[in-house]
Amino acid sequence: MKLVRTIIPALCALILISCSGNSPKENVFEYDEFGVVTKINPDEKSVWLVFTAHYSLDDNGYFENFDGVVPVLNTLKEKEVKGSFFPTGICLEVEKYQEAVRRIIDEGHYLSSHSFNHLLLSENGRTLVSADSIKADFALMEASLEKYGLKKEQYDWLIPPYETYNQETADAMRDLGYKLVNPTPGFKTGMDWTSPGAPNYISTEEILEGIWQYESENSMNGVILLIHAMNYPDRPDEDRPYTYLGEIIDTLRSKGYTFKTMFDL
Repeated sequence: MKLVRTIIPALCALILISCSGNSPKENVFEYDEFGVVTKINPDEKSVWLVFTAHYSLDDNGYFENFDGVVPVLNTLKEKEVKGSFFPTGICLEVEKYQEAVRRIIDEGHYLSSHSFNHLLLSENGRTLVSADSIKADFALMEASLEKYGLKKEQYDWLIPPYETYNQETADAMRDLGYKLVNPTPGFKTGMDWTSPGAPNYISTEEILEGIWQYESENSMNGVILLIHAMNYPDRPDEDRPYTYLGEIIDTLRSKGYTFKTMFDL
């Protein structure tokens, strides 16, 4: 994808300069060809951990679920790291996850969403969902978030469902007031839905090796790193990327990286 950098002055920095005379801090974004953010401040040694999930209603969460949220929260708490969470609105409605969702908020993490129904917006560049349908789905998503006391200005960064979109659907989401962010390309962390024995299977060992190879070749500066907070079937716990979240955090810290959330923008 073609990357474009845009410099946007941070409002808080503008306030500081008016008081102190210091130069304003500026956020630097790298965008994909559809204007969706794929890196944040790539000249800084900061990593942006993002966690997504969906709950598949047709099989009562057998394939897709939010079952990894508590282990993820426990690791983040242990490591004193904040993350950004983007579960679908359906996850927010499932009773067994609601205590964990409140933990996300209470423990200072960023909470937004990933649409309500996990819509596949486009395929091979072709639009599959109209702007009106996106608007209706997002209205349900917003109602779910606001049940937890959140206002739109608190969750206006959004990862598109399936991390898939085209220009038409990206524009439709922006027209609803959202700033779009997507995981940095070049990682395999989103492939933990594949099953052992399947032709497309990618093990967690290979996923982790990919992270460190990327770091050695490119650095992790400004990377938006996706980790599913989900328990896909056919994988034991030792074959789930989030099981190694603590190791990922420790290794990146040892290399001088810090961690940020969408609250830092």
